[in-house]
Amino acid sequence: MALVLSTQFDFRKSYFLFAGIAGVNPHYATVGSVAIARYAVQVALQYEIDPRSLPQDWPTGYISYGRDFPLQYPSVLYGTEVFEVNENLRQAAFLLASKSSLKDQKGPQEYRSKYSGGGYRDTMATQAPSVVKCDIATSDVYYSGTKLAVAFENTTTLWTNGSGVYCMSAQEENATLEVMVRAAIEGLVDFARIILVRAGSNFDRPPPGLSDWEHLRRTDQNGFMIAIENLFNVGIGIVRGIVSDWNCTYQRGIEPTNYIGDIFGSLGEEPDFGFGSITEGKKISAGGYNLGLANVEMERRKGFGLRAILK
Repeated sequence: MALVLSTQFDFRKSYFLFAGIAGVNPHYATVGSVAIARYAVQVALQYEIDPRSLPQDWPTGYISYGRDFPLQYPSVLYGTEVFEVNENLRQAAFLLASKSSLKDQKGPQEYRSKYSGGGYRDTMATQAPSVVKCDIATSDVYYSGTKLAVAFENTTTLWTNGSGVYCMSAQEENATLEVMVRAAIEGLVDFARIILVRAGSNFDRPPPGLSDWEHLRRTDQNGFMIAIENLFNVGIGIVRGIVSDWNCTYQRGIEPTNYIGDIFGSLGEEPDFGFGSITEGKKISAGGYNLGLANVEMERRKGFGLRAILK
């Protein structure tokens, strides 16, 4: 926020590439793989019940705000649950990233070979690192284990109305994207110029034969160094592609044909997830949310509670 508010820079035509390491879903990628994302979903923004006290038929202890059971869409929103970025720019970044040379090492190769059995046949787990298109689940909790990973897979699917595919875990993305939405409202940045990149440094669930605890404490996944190196290789490839084609393509920008922004529709148009725009498809005016408008909209949408930081 301090950066985008600085008067020393003009970010209105700048591209932002957010990158970091991640836990990786073995069904869609492997250690060392790099994902270019369309969605970032704040999966742990929910009620949580200790799994030791759950009803026997419940698949998870996570329950969406305002609901009584798992796997129901939230009826109370904070606004940071889901962000969607420019799919056309994502595709352009993916094509640039796919030209990158990805590194691999013996240690990650040996650990990923453990995923050759059980329910991981015909998955990406045992394959060499590659560039993939799938999405990010963010959580302040460093979660590990099959049941938690599956729960957040389901959350990602549910909250994106079936169009999101969870493959990378993260902590920062939704906070950073909330800053970018607020900056875009004020005309300081172009939200259509954001690229989300994550590289898998470890699997988010164990291979067959290991418990969740054993997997979490294992230090022989050895994925950190290749994740960092591949993140750089992909990132620098995207940057060089944008710079080299600046005059012809990227200076004017790549127009999105999908919805972009947050779950409230703060930047205009109707989100393709959630309950729709709180401003009837109009961009929120500079200066922040209008409290009266939000209250009217909350009353209009019966059964839908709204919590937001209103200015």
